[in-house]
Amino acid sequence: MAHSHPPLPWLRAFEAAARLRSFTLAAAELGLTPAAVSYQVRALEAELGYPLFARKTRALEPTRMAELYLPWVARAFGDLSRATDEVFGRQGQRAVRLRCLSSLAQLWLIPRLPRWQASNPEVQVTLNVGSWSGMMDPGQLDLDIRYGDGSSDGTQGEQLRAEHLVAVCAPALRLAGKTRAALAAMPLIDILGVVDTWESYLGTRMLPVPVFRVDQSATALALAAEGLGVALVWHLFAAPYLADGRLVRALPIAEDQATPHDLRLVMADSPTPPRAEVLLFRDWLFAEMAAT
Repeated sequence: MAHSHPPLPWLRAFEAAARLRSFTLAAAELGLTPAAVSYQVRALEAELGYPLFARKTRALEPTRMAELYLPWVARAFGDLSRATDEVFGRQGQRAVRLRCLSSLAQLWLIPRLPRWQASNPEVQVTLNVGSWSGMMDPGQLDLDIRYGDGSSDGTQGEQLRAEHLVAVCAPALRLAGKTRAALAAMPLIDILGVVDTWESYLGTRMLPVPVFRVDQSATALALAAEGLGVALVWHLFAAPYLADGRLVRALPIAEDQATPHDLRLVMADSPTPPRAEVLLFRDWLFAEMAAT
């Protein structure tokens, strides 16, 4: 039976570019040039008759059609990879596939991965960041670090860390005796899409327009370190900046606020038991978080 689908190299280029949101990163992953990836994506767009990306100066943004198509393409490649592994084996390779928030990867996980690699050089870690897919397919991921209370999709997972919010700023912006009410008049950096907002922290909706709006805690912290405003983030994310003095608490430590939202580690739902390397990495994550 003949199958009707675009050439697999075009689909592979699309899947990598959409997942990584970059022709350059996709090219590095696929062993191609950015021009080759771009050519294959354009060929796929011509074949399908729809644009798949909005090409901006510094960003590659999937269109709505691409967002609808990506999970199907990614799942198909995952099924193919899983079938190959089950029939022919992994040829001795041990791998762990993890997804987590971009800010968590940058500010906490990546600085600790050298310790993991030193102890487990034979285990390859595949790290996916961002929210390019919502549902965790066991064919694509082994572990998923999620933000929330564990009830948003019916999958509880394990609490990796309970967190609290801290308002941080450059040392020059901190004023002695400042209260939450006074903080509302300072230049605020807003993080889009989070539940723990300035409004909930300060207990008022009557706030001035933020000086910046960003989509990542890591970006908010970088802006705050430049003296451009006050950021409201998890203490876990702010810790490296607080430790080296780039940032300080805008308010006394007593004003830190617990949040019901935490980090939860979810394992893929699979009919087979988790592989030994997956369990080893899970235990390592909990040990590192406990030591943080």
